[in-house]
Amino acid sequence: MTTQVNWQRIRSELQRLSDVEQLKSEVQRIGSEIRKFDFHTVLSPSAQQKVKTFEKRYAELMRTIHQAQRQMDREFNRILRQIKLHRTDVSKVVGQQKEKLEKISTDFQKRFSKKAKAAAKSSTTTARKTARKPGTKTATRKRRKKA
Repeated sequence: MTTQVNWQRIRSELQRLSDVEQLKSEVQRIGSEIRKFDFHTVLSPSAQQKVKTFEKRYAELMRTIHQAQRQMDREFNRILRQIKLHRTDVSKVVGQQKEKLEKISTDFQKRFSKKAKAAAKSSTTTARKTARKPGTKTATRKRRKKA
């Protein structure tokens, strides 16, 4: 089933909408008419009473919403302050622990590197001592004496 498109009507509507100044004036006219309209004069007394109760309930609801929003903002800000405080405390402790661990690490590295060097040095000197006969001069000593 094909539908017929009324292109003339669409074109005329687009031309009417394309005139921005005309649209602005139309919106302003409608706005001024709405502002001038007093719906209280049109309403019956029972309808006016309903509108008043509705307005009161609306005002109370808005008041409670604003109070709840303020309370929630206060709680959120309080929790945010606590989180920031705890974050700074934790970062201080982490920094202190990091410094301690780095110091201990360097101490261990120094201690074990000295022991390793000393063990290697002592093993090479003991090996040299056992390999040489007492009273014999090594080749390097002999070279030093000649020079």
